[in-house]
Amino acid sequence: MGKLDTMKERYDQITIPEELNFRIQQEIQKSRKQQEEKNRAGRIRRRRRIIHSAEAAAAAICILFTIALNTSQAFAKEAGAFPVIGGLARVLTFRSYDTQKDDIAVSVEIPTIEMITEDTGVTVEGINQEILASCEQYAQEALLRAEEYRTAYLETGGTLEEWAQHNIKITVGYEIKQQGSDYLSFVVRGTESWTTAYSESRYYNMDLRTGKMVTLKEMLGSDYVELVNESIRGQIAERQKAGEVFFSPEEGGFAGISEDVKFYINENNRPVIVFEKYEIAPGSSGEIEFEMTGGKQGSTSSASEGNGQDSALGKEKGVETEEAAPASEGYEDNFAVDSKAAKEFAGKVKEAVAQKDLAALAELTAFPVYVGLPDVGSVESKEDFLQLGAEVVFTDELLESIKNADIDNFQPCMAGFSISDGGTENINFGVADGVLAVNGINY
Repeated sequence: MGKLDTMKERYDQITIPEELNFRIQQEIQKSRKQQEEKNRAGRIRRRRRIIHSAEAAAAAICILFTIALNTSQAFAKEAGAFPVIGGLARVLTFRSYDTQKDDIAVSVEIPTIEMITEDTGVTVEGINQEILASCEQYAQEALLRAEEYRTAYLETGGTLEEWAQHNIKITVGYEIKQQGSDYLSFVVRGTESWTTAYSESRYYNMDLRTGKMVTLKEMLGSDYVELVNESIRGQIAERQKAGEVFFSPEEGGFAGISEDVKFYINENNRPVIVFEKYEIAPGSSGEIEFEMTGGKQGSTSSASEGNGQDSALGKEKGVETEEAAPASEGYEDNFAVDSKAAKEFAGKVKEAVAQKDLAALAELTAFPVYVGLPDVGSVESKEDFLQLGAEVVFTDELLESIKNADIDNFQPCMAGFSISDGGTENINFGVADGVLAVNGINY
């Protein structure tokens, strides 16, 4: 058995030190107590906001922000990057601590999601618990690995003085990528100064309209794999011309994305694909990122199950306005659609739904289209869509959601536009073949 195998066997047999478990549980209890106190303070603030005027409510938020700055060093560090105070949610430090054992330093900063707007119906307790558990697990396992490394080092002739000079440090922290009105995106990282083999990065991309973690498929459509691969290959070729070095596929370089490829959402609401150090390029390059910029690389709605086109799309759909791009030129992607054109198109969809006019809705739709009914899924043609029947497509919940949808405040993003009252029932539309068209109906 080789030395690495012996080390691994020892690591697998190690029992977590009682003092480490005690330390972690102690930190958890402190965190829970602080969270309970924070929740009580939050309830008091909400009651005051109900009583006071709009100016008093704004002042209460400012007070909350000041308290957070004074009580959390990490929060103060990140506060300068916050967009606006009136967002739906933000990421801040739930708990941070530093400890040291046997000249092994451990620095932990655990993030948590806080909903600023309370009446969204979005709950974050589950994801916050998952983040807390994963951070704790990484810190425990990393400390065990470092302890095993220390044991092996001393057993092979190293001294305690020499070991101390290694400056072993385990770090768990996070980085905010976006805190906007539509998405919350951040990464939690665990690193060990003595090895890169166990470094770990977990990306969290939350759709604040639904409270769910968004996927590349939801942002780019069902053919996202082909779209992303084509975009990355093109960007690699351009960057190689500029002198960047990438591994070839034969050397273990980029050969296509996997279903669990890592990504975050930037401030332009565009997904950015991330490859770890050494994954597709030399370590000197660090992490490698590729932004998906829309257009031919993917511009479908979050519910899209295809980028199909329909010959009926065009002027007869009435989506053109004086300020909108003419159909002959077409939109490049969803970011090219002005708010007036989006509102006008959404109005036509709302009218068709209100009248339960399936034929009119079909004229506003690009096929194939995703219909989230049981045993339906992708509908390939207008004829198949009409055969579903108005009584099946126009459920009471969908009718109510579209009726109450606010279509005056659309914001352009990669995922397109969603007509909804904020619930799960919605109709999504975006750019298909240069014009606006429905590309998903969710229930």
